[in-house]
Amino acid sequence: MLNSSTAIRLVVCMVVAGCDGSPGPVVEHAADRVFLNGAVYTVDAKRSWAEAVAVNDGLITFVGSNDDVQSWIGEDTEVTDLDGQMLLPGFHDSHAHLLVGVPTGENCDLLRLEPREAVEARLAECTALEGFGDDHWIIGRGWGEWLWPNGDPGKALLDELYPDRPVFLESSFGHSAWVNSRALELAGISDTSTVGSDGIIVRDFATGEATGTLHDSARMLVINVMPEMTMEYRLESVRAAIAMAHALGVTAVIEPGIDEDYIAPLLELSDAGDFDLRALVSLSPINMQPGAFDDGVYEFLRGREAWRRPNIDVDSVKIFLDGIIESGMGALLEPYEDAALGLGPRFYSQVKIDEYFTRFDAMGLQVHVHAIGDAAVRMALDGFEVMRNANGMSDNRHHITHLQLIADEDVPRFAQLDIGATFQALWAYADPAFIELDVPMIGEERTAQMYRIGDVHRSGGRIVGASDYWVTDMNPLLAIEVAMTRQDPYSNEGPPLDADQRMDLETMIEAYTINGAYTMSLEDQQGSIEVGKRADFVVLDYNLFDLAPQEISEASVTMTIFDGRTVYRHPE
Repeated sequence: MLNSSTAIRLVVCMVVAGCDGSPGPVVEHAADRVFLNGAVYTVDAKRSWAEAVAVNDGLITFVGSNDDVQSWIGEDTEVTDLDGQMLLPGFHDSHAHLLVGVPTGENCDLLRLEPREAVEARLAECTALEGFGDDHWIIGRGWGEWLWPNGDPGKALLDELYPDRPVFLESSFGHSAWVNSRALELAGISDTSTVGSDGIIVRDFATGEATGTLHDSARMLVINVMPEMTMEYRLESVRAAIAMAHALGVTAVIEPGIDEDYIAPLLELSDAGDFDLRALVSLSPINMQPGAFDDGVYEFLRGREAWRRPNIDVDSVKIFLDGIIESGMGALLEPYEDAALGLGPRFYSQVKIDEYFTRFDAMGLQVHVHAIGDAAVRMALDGFEVMRNANGMSDNRHHITHLQLIADEDVPRFAQLDIGATFQALWAYADPAFIELDVPMIGEERTAQMYRIGDVHRSGGRIVGASDYWVTDMNPLLAIEVAMTRQDPYSNEGPPLDADQRMDLETMIEAYTINGAYTMSLEDQQGSIEVGKRADFVVLDYNLFDLAPQEISEASVTMTIFDGRTVYRHPE
């Protein structure tokens, strides 16, 4: 196994002569920066390798050998000796709730805490937080649904810890909220309150009392009465999010589903020259909240030009077609194991989907679709087929994300309709949610067929990489490893989840680089290391092609380069 404490050597030489003190070559065109002695995997059309790269004014001006790059080294050139490390195009995450910000010390952060006792201990610690707004709301996220029976923690613990303060805690999957009685009271949620088919107020089976768990659009009843975050808080949170992305080698993201309020801090950072990220914002009048919008979306989207910035594209719209299987809100072709859940809800009729997709496409928008269940995936593909028949083959780079279940007959339609398949490959192993939630919901046979990445790839579909942060870890190397092994990347143990779906390293690197750039309509500017493209790079301490699949996630990012500038350097 690899030693994670392996020393990292990055030697920077600021000289005309060679690093060994010998006379340098004649310089005809000095670069701002030169990277040499690297394993440079370019991800160009030939998937070629190089040793060195030169950069001027944030653009790549040379890709080739150590010998040939010498003519680019001038008196003021910053030379980075990669010492055999791997240089890749910067990673693209094509579905990440990143730019809404990351938790700060003011939040009750429950992300990836296990077992249940650890969550409960953290909640007790959070009583010391000042909270938000006049009511001192406790706001947090990340609790694991699989830690409680039926994914319902109940409000009793929160009522005990916070008898007078309202609490709102987003689940790890982002589709459920855990609230206390005070929050229910402020939201006006009683034991007889109702919500549309795109949400559920969970109730005690015997008494009908609201338990404190809310699914999908039901969460909005509480969100609508929560205090607004200050701009200072939001700016701090977004800056921290960008820094986290850089530490993982991510230089470009598609942010799924925010409105003019949520995009405001991004614009402020961009206008101040402090937005070191490429972003495609998939706009939505309901933000990232699962549920259905109405026809007011057209007027909302027509105002998008005001939100465009040099590094921020806004020609995309996010639409939810269903919720998640783990709460019974995924739309299925065959019923849930619990007959009372039936086929799950449809957030829109097929007629409405066809209309939305066709009109969005005609407006020059990418349609970015959330579809979890196989019925939702089929409805999306049917909508895209109607759209293609109406509008022809536009170039708006539509894609469907999540894709937990895909019916056999729908697998080849991604290629046929030219629709990107944006997978969260880190989900494609038998994690605790798989055992505790998915199997009881849809049975072992369907659970074993989840995340058919290999089938879509073999049928000619474009595989696109994404994390769905903050639902799961944003680290692309974890996702790439799971795509290759279909096993737990932390323990490297347990049976694989459908070994036939395993992917190769080359394709998964493409998914996180050039395919991500393509999905952002930026493949002519980034996503590969070629002359004329932007100098957005990630440096890894190991060449991934030299590692066993189970070792991929043990590699570390040592540097991230954005526009030719170092925006992250490993502390060691």
